[in-house]
Amino acid sequence: MGLFGFGKKKDKPAAAPEPEPVLDREAVLAKIEEVKAKVASAEGVAKSNALNELGKLHADIDQIDEAIAAYEESLEVNHTMGKASTQLVKLYNKKRAQAAEAKDDEKIKYYLDKVNEMLALSKDQLRGRA
Repeated sequence: MGLFGFGKKKDKPAAAPEPEPVLDREAVLAKIEEVKAKVASAEGVAKSNALNELGKLHADIDQIDEAIAAYEESLEVNHTMGKASTQLVKLYNKKRAQAAEAKDDEKIKYYLDKVNEMLALSKDQLRGRA
């Protein structure tokens, strides 16, 4: 033990994990249709925000491919790093993990390359090249 108790681990009671909220799939699907209408009528940043919402809704009900498509379109509309890019990296990693479980080397490489593209894009934006 160090001076003044630094480095000493304190016994903390383990916090009970919070239960995940139960999603009503039908309600989420209805909301998806509502947001799709918003996407169709919006432009610019408003469209990008609606696409981000659409991506989140799809991800919430485990429609990963649809979520990826929405977030990718959001990045095409609004080229700034933010929610879409962050969520895309998470979803690409999820797809890469699924490919690894299936031992699909081609898809592993594809999603690893997608993650690397996102990282390169973020670096370019930080450097002012995008």
